[in-house]
Amino acid sequence: MTLSNTFKCVFFFALLALTPVARGQEVDLVRLGYDKSEVSADQIGLAVSKDGRFAAFCYSDKTIKIFDFSAGRFVKKFAGPYSALVDVQLTNSMKLVLVAENEVQVWDWKKEKPMATLPLAKQATKTAFSDNFGILAVGQMEGVTSIFDIEQGKFLRDMVIKKHHVSALAIHPKEKIIAVGVMSMLRDQNPLRLFDLTSGQLLTESPQSYFTMAAFTADGSELVTSGINALGTKVVIRVHDSRTLAVKRELESKTLVFNAIIPYGGFIADDRFMAITVSQSFNVYRYSSGEAIFTTKSDKVKTPAFPSLGVGTFNVFPLTPSGNRVLLNASKNNINQIYDTQTNSIVAYFFSDSSDDFAVVSRDGRTDGTAGAMGKVYWTSKNATTRTSLESTFQNGFTPQLLNQIISNKEVATSDFDVEQAVAKTPVIAVASVNDTPFAEGTPLSTTQKTTTIKVNVLQHAGEVVEMKLFQNAKLTKVLPGTGANDYSFNVSLNTSLGEENYFFVVAASRSGIDSEKKKFSIAYNGASGDKPRLFLVTIGINQYKNSKYNLNYAKADADSFESSIKSVSGSLFKEVIPFSIRNDKAVRENILAAFDQIKKNSLEQDMLVVYYAGHGVMSEATPEQPADFYIVPHDVTQLYGRTDILETRAVSAKLLKQVAESVNAQKQVFILDACQSAGALEAVTSRGAAEEKAIAQLARSTGTFWITSTGSDQFASEFEKLGHGVFTYLLLEGLKGKGDANQDKKLTIRELSTYIENNVPELSEQLKGTAQYPSAYSFGNDFPLVVYK
Repeated sequence: MTLSNTFKCVFFFALLALTPVARGQEVDLVRLGYDKSEVSADQIGLAVSKDGRFAAFCYSDKTIKIFDFSAGRFVKKFAGPYSALVDVQLTNSMKLVLVAENEVQVWDWKKEKPMATLPLAKQATKTAFSDNFGILAVGQMEGVTSIFDIEQGKFLRDMVIKKHHVSALAIHPKEKIIAVGVMSMLRDQNPLRLFDLTSGQLLTESPQSYFTMAAFTADGSELVTSGINALGTKVVIRVHDSRTLAVKRELESKTLVFNAIIPYGGFIADDRFMAITVSQSFNVYRYSSGEAIFTTKSDKVKTPAFPSLGVGTFNVFPLTPSGNRVLLNASKNNINQIYDTQTNSIVAYFFSDSSDDFAVVSRDGRTDGTAGAMGKVYWTSKNATTRTSLESTFQNGFTPQLLNQIISNKEVATSDFDVEQAVAKTPVIAVASVNDTPFAEGTPLSTTQKTTTIKVNVLQHAGEVVEMKLFQNAKLTKVLPGTGANDYSFNVSLNTSLGEENYFFVVAASRSGIDSEKKKFSIAYNGASGDKPRLFLVTIGINQYKNSKYNLNYAKADADSFESSIKSVSGSLFKEVIPFSIRNDKAVRENILAAFDQIKKNSLEQDMLVVYYAGHGVMSEATPEQPADFYIVPHDVTQLYGRTDILETRAVSAKLLKQVAESVNAQKQVFILDACQSAGALEAVTSRGAAEEKAIAQLARSTGTFWITSTGSDQFASEFEKLGHGVFTYLLLEGLKGKGDANQDKKLTIRELSTYIENNVPELSEQLKGTAQYPSAYSFGNDFPLVVYK
């Protein structure tokens, strides 16, 4: 090493220790948080297909999940054998590319099968992918760049520049040209080189520099590079002519490299150069002027040594054709960000886990996602020590299809959710006593008393309490109206429906719509166990409506088959099955509510209630006097839309179903809706669908019951002829027969059944109709077996 190079190295690391802060607009990345102990695995990879249809997520437990943006949900989940993952790419042709340290794996993710494993000559350091040409380039140690044809799953050629490692790679969007930058172990500067991908011929070179990334503009006319200057004191971002590599202008950051904001990956769109840095911050520069206009100001300062400078691919993925909204993961955890160029801000976050959980969170407080994720992710703020779970803001914030709204720019957040203001008057509660014994968190509780008294104190903001709610084994058991008092008392009946342990939580609903923090505890019941549970089975199927234009073809047959199937597979689990079969003209509100009233009078806590409905479902229109609500539509409703008065008097609303769920003692409750909508009468399918989804999700959450619903499409004769049923009910029945028993333990739980339906309905419906149908499941309660097989 020369004296000059030694000086550079020492000076470089001495400056890094100073660590000043980048200027520019600031976003607080810790607005959302989660406890790492509550996630199944860390997210370690992310990719979005160029057409913006799908995203791939990879996790440290080797799980791979595929998210469908149009459906707003994960549609694939499988295990991959990858290790030491370097990068992930997703093609428009539904191939998944996993770049590990020493190999490239190509998968057909639709079939969940590997197609090719391609070895690398050296350890991978940098990648570039072109969906236009189906070509992947992998830069490696010792200056090796390997080129692969992903569509064919084969190696094409190596290009070697004998240096320490490849540190910058970019493939031209319209021509088979690649830009390659290398880093020297001796700190010598090196030119960026352009090669012809077909022949491997060197085309031209740039002036020498230290390059950590390269990216072409969308039209291919310019190439942006980043790195550091000769002294290692500044980040240098340059714009080159894409053919000659002549420097056209510099977008040099005025900030020194002390806080290691060196871009390692970037994307150019909408007069923005968007870069993810080695210190895991996201920085945005105005492309035309070089002005730094946005930063997430990472709190993770990383000091790269020359031997690792430029190692690693940090991708920014466009979600729209114009690239004005992008998905990225700058924080390297399970929370991804969506940046919007028009508002120059992070407008939303996407949390995912290797389990089935995910959450979409808008900056203004709206949320969507699974029940599990709502409990794992919390709001916080820079100046507050309080945490507010997404679940606490569910009532006001839950917004189905939120991600689609954000991507399509219909509902981009422009204001922040003020955590401090939101929780300023939220009640604070505590469990005071159980059977008059003072309660202490963490102390085991047990009793032989079946009837137990639980007292709750409101420690702060008692006047804000609207309702005090007690959930037993996750099912809503008691609701007391808010009185402004500081003390509330519940009498509950303990049981052994889930074993000796009875799990409770109490929560206060407030005037602001934000719930208090849940107070959780359990009581072991050591008294006499109850009788073997009974199954109360309500099946409703309506083919014939009083208004014949709403008639359906197969709802009655579906209800008959479901009843028969449940009876045949559930016998060993229950003392008896008590059916309530309601069909066609007998399916009127009075008869439906009368069945529920009988169940209310006769059911015990250990019993189970299963309700299956096949008929029309509809969302009413909001009026000044009455908010919109979801209704199942009995036989004698003669107009689905425009007559809320008819729905109020003849249909069964979500509000009524909530009262049923609350009043029925059975703590295991499942509601299955194959609720069709008349396409001819439906004026705004998307907006009504989202409103319906929200109503059912809120109903499931507020009662702690399970809901599985179809998408509300018409029934097709072709489906029934091939399957004997509509797709939804066909797979429901297949799941009950045993195909839903994922772990093959001879028990089918309600979560296993809902997962089986959610995973299989889209694929089968696409095969039969050409369009995927996506059912929804809302499972805020505890899991339990529905069937035990012999």
